[in-house]
Amino acid sequence: MPPLLPVMAAAVLLQAGNGLLQALLPLRMQAQGLSAADIGMVASAYGVGFAAGCLAAPRVVRRLGFVRAYAGLAALMAILALALPLAGGSVGWVLLRALTGVGFAGLFTVIEGWIGSGAQDGNRGRILAVYMVTTKLALMAGPLLLDPGGDQPSRLLILLILLSVLPIAVTRPVRPALPTAVSLDLRGLFRLAPSALVGCFAVGVVTGTMIAFAPLYGLRIGLSEPAAAALLVALQGGSLLAQWPLGALSDRRDRRVVIAAVAATGAVLSAGLALLPAGSPAWLVWTGFALWGSQVLCIYALCVAHACDVVPSGRIVPTVSGLLVVWAAGAMVGPVPGALLMDRIGPSGLFVYAAAGCAALAGFVLIRRALRERDRAPGRPAFRPLPPDSLTGAAISGPRPFVDPSGIAPPGAEPPDGR
Repeated sequence: MPPLLPVMAAAVLLQAGNGLLQALLPLRMQAQGLSAADIGMVASAYGVGFAAGCLAAPRVVRRLGFVRAYAGLAALMAILALALPLAGGSVGWVLLRALTGVGFAGLFTVIEGWIGSGAQDGNRGRILAVYMVTTKLALMAGPLLLDPGGDQPSRLLILLILLSVLPIAVTRPVRPALPTAVSLDLRGLFRLAPSALVGCFAVGVVTGTMIAFAPLYGLRIGLSEPAAAALLVALQGGSLLAQWPLGALSDRRDRRVVIAAVAATGAVLSAGLALLPAGSPAWLVWTGFALWGSQVLCIYALCVAHACDVVPSGRIVPTVSGLLVVWAAGAMVGPVPGALLMDRIGPSGLFVYAAAGCAALAGFVLIRRALRERDRAPGRPAFRPLPPDSLTGAAISGPRPFVDPSGIAPPGAEPPDGR
């Protein structure tokens, strides 16, 4: 853990700046007279830029290395922060927000790839849990730094971004090997870690919808505006409390089983919240949302840890990038059917949708694991490695025995691909 502390510190400072920017931009756009439709276009531009940044980041890391890639992307973000006062009209804001999406996606890919590569299988879940908890706290604290008047927020944003470079630049953190591959191979990742890939997409669908419509749900069941807005705080607060215990549990158990159990618990909680009647007391709704967040909002980190367990070390950076892209895709497509279901059956439709998504994920992971265990049964055909263009990036001419470094698996057992 200590060798990764500089990277963690950089992530906290960066996420605080991200939270400040998320609160600042809508206020600036509204002050300039942009319509709600224009602001929505700007939000969509961020998603497009984020996906593009995830695709480009592995090549940047491969060419420049982790430290120089982070420093260069942080410099880009500082320049964009300086350009905030210059943005005018919907076109300017769309371009600026798309570029900030590219920058943040690149920075988070570098950080999560660095952490995933530097952690070990035995502690990866806990380290990613610490990363998620600290960065979520920073993201929640960022808007508290906002003073809408003048240029002070822009200057503070630049300060936080540049400060995030210092822990990496002035210390000697353990630097993982550069990625041996940079292309996004979702098909190969699905062959190697289908539970992680499907899990990230499902989490994007469900959590993207929940975060988008939680305040609206609160209003429709009779909560006041402040109480409805506080549902978002309850979601994040619940995830902060459970992230570490679930990460530690996944380090001691099969992560696929933990992912399936957490998703199944999320489905049960969703079904219970769908039955809450209108007019329920605010404390009861907040408690339900906190419990829901303690499960479903923790699945993403478990999926990342599982994928980093099974992919070769040289593929961790493009793997993290691919999981971010898949999560973002789920978050973009999920709210549309969720909104339709809420309009058709009422506010409970939000949790009917969430229950279906969580149950589908739990079922997929359990079925996939059962199939893998069946394939490993005695008498099954011997394992044949993936082709040269797969995630391994190397040609292997024939079947080979798997040697488990832990010494648990018997000689000739199948390697842990396809989890």
